[in-house]
Formats: sequence, C-alpha cells, structure tokens
Amino acid sequence: MEYADCLIIGSGIAGYNALKELLSIKPNAKVIMVSSDRYYPYDRPPLSKQYLRGRIPRDKLFFESEEFYRRDNLKVILDKKVDRINVKEKTAILSDNNVIQFEKALIATGGSPRRLGIAGESLDGVHYLRTLDDADNLKRDIVSSKRALIIGGGFIGVEVASSLTLLGVKTTVVEVKPYIWNTFVDEKISKFIQKYFENKGVQFILNESVKEFQGDHRVRLAVTESGKRIEADLVLIAVGIMPNIEVAQKSGIEVGNGIIVNEYLQTNVSDIYAAGDVANIYDPIEKRRKRIEHWNNAEYTGKLAARNMVGGNEPYNFISSIWSDIFDLHIESAGDTMNYDEYVIRGRFELDKPNFNVIYLKGGIVKGYLAINREFEELETLNKMIERGIDISGKKNSLIDESFDLKKLL
Repeated sequence: MEYADCLIIGSGIAGYNALKELLSIKPNAKVIMVSSDRYYPYDRPPLSKQYLRGRIPRDKLFFESEEFYRRDNLKVILDKKVDRINVKEKTAILSDNNVIQFEKALIATGGSPRRLGIAGESLDGVHYLRTLDDADNLKRDIVSSKRALIIGGGFIGVEVASSLTLLGVKTTVVEVKPYIWNTFVDEKISKFIQKYFENKGVQFILNESVKEFQGDHRVRLAVTESGKRIEADLVLIAVGIMPNIEVAQKSGIEVGNGIIVNEYLQTNVSDIYAAGDVANIYDPIEKRRKRIEHWNNAEYTGKLAARNMVGGNEPYNFISSIWSDIFDLHIESAGDTMNYDEYVIRGRFELDKPNFNVIYLKGGIVKGYLAINREFEELETLNKMIERGIDISGKKNSLIDESFDLKKLL
C-alpha cells in the first residue's frame, strides 16, 4: 500500500493546477496523482484549434517537461483509474486493485463526451474530441477527408468546423436546437455568428438530429430524423460532456449533476474535495448551483481546492469566463448571459469587421456579456461590474457610447 498526504484523481486543468499549488505551498508533501490519460498533463483548448490545424507542435501542448514530475515526493500514475474510495479508511482502490492511503483527496475527473447511442456510431471516421489521442486520431482522418459532418453547434463543434474549413474540408454542422450556441447566447447573436460562419463556407442544418450513420467499415452517410441524407467521410460528435462521477457514486459521495461541494470545494466527506468540470458549485454571484465547464474555472478551483486541502479556509468566489479564437474572431463571455430581461450592444455589430460587446442586464444590473474582438481592459471592467452587482439603471446609454469610460460606472 502506498501513502500520500494528498491524492489527486485526474490530470486535467484542475488536477494539474492543484498539483502545482500543492507543491508550491508544501514542497515536501507526499503527493500522488492518478490519471486515466496516457500522458502527463496537457492543455486541451488547442486540440480543436491550433493543434488540429497544425499550427503548434504536439510537445507544446504539455504544461511541463517530464523532468518536472521526477521528484521524490511526487508520483504520477498514468493510464489507471481510481475505481472507488473507502471513505472511512481513507483508501483509494485503483482499477488494478492497488491501494493508496491518503490524508486528503481531490476528485478532478472532468467529463467524458456524451454519446449519441445510434446505429453506425462505431464506424471508422466517427470521432469524439476530448483527449490528445482523440485529436491525433481526428488529425489522421482529416488528411484524406473531403466532406465533414459536425453534430452539435456548441463551442467544440464550431471550433472544429472552423479548423476543418481552414484545412479545406467542406463542413456541415447539424444542431438539434433552433440555433447554435443556444446554452449561452440568444437567437440574435447566434444568427450573427451563424451568418459569419456561412460566409466562410460552413453549412448549418438546424432543428434536426441524426438518427444513424451508414457505411461499410467507414462512415459514408448520415441520416437525419426527418430523412435527410448527408454525405460525410468524417464525423465529429460534439453534443456536450457527462461529468465523470463514477468514483464518487461508488464511494457514497453526494452527486447531482456532478459532485456536490460546499463553498470550500469539500464534498460531504470532509477530507475529500472536488474541482473542475465535475464539481457542482454554489455560485455566490448568481446565487445558484451549477457545474462550470470553463478552463479558467478549472484552473481556479484546482488551486482553491489545493489551498483548502492543506489548511486554508477560502470560499469559492469567482467569475468564470469562456473564450475562443475562431477564424478571425476572438470571443470572450462571462457571467450569466441567459437569465436577463434586456441587453445593449456596445461597438460595431457588423459582419465584415465585427467588434462589439453584448452586455446583458437584469433589473438594471449588469449580469454578463459576450464580446467579439474587444479590448481586455473593457472586459476586466465588466467583470468587476458583474462581481459588484452594479446597477446602471438610467445609464444604459453610457454602456452603448464607446467614447464613455466604463470605469466611471464602478
């Protein structure tokens, strides 16, 4: 049996940042990381963009060299899973039946791509994208592909659609909802983004779902629920992720759309924490529970959990944001962009050279924004407005007026 002061389960953004924070605070602590991935921690956002397009080499994806992990008080176990935790004995049982005793543990298992569960899903050429291996398999298939089909009009779907288009692959996106990006923008903004993509050559089929794939060994055709037949020799299914809660479920740890944690990221078992995509957190700004699948939230919660595991008492207090670079658009969004009663547009809402910020309000209070090609300083100010719950009733014209310094509203 091995022993760890701190056990980290998962090597994604949250797990990696927890590891770095732990080694920074307590450089001599005995830490063990267990990862189901075959590789040391790496960055995921480039997988659908720069890496897929061949803009960055494979080795640049990794956060650290292998040398970083070679230290006496650290052990990284790759390509293994923690099957369950005995919470009374504080032991983790691995998939190979090895056992790790721990003082504190962090579950940062992230999520897995949601499966469609339809006929033909196992044909060659049908892909999911979550891991580096997934990206490598997709890259290999792109070389010989002429027609691609993306199922799902969320962030991953449109990012890959832009990458494929830039690589010369004719691409169609099928989305089951009436408009793309439906989980974080309204229809007006969605239609703008869709038109921008269409101008670049991407086709969209909305209000539609795929019921089966056809082909001999390789996918050749997708058939929709309404009977449309879409030729494709490459398919990416990007319909969201499911939180990897299995280890918590088997261990008697409370779950519900992820792993339930308190403001200190503790589960209902006091010495076990959760962070990243798998954690169900109470957001003190929005005053509701939610599970957040954003890179910087995973970074923040990984570090926060690490500090609290070694004696800290810091509550969660963070405005998470999401960003992407698609074609020549730099997109950033933060706060609540769905629960609003009005919005204003600051900047140039034009297809040829878009440069605007959609600022969402509820009861006169700034709740969130979606920005395209805007300056960081403006976004930083808006983040502070969201955090402080700034009421700009009667001052909406100031938000629209680009000559007005938003800092004056703080």
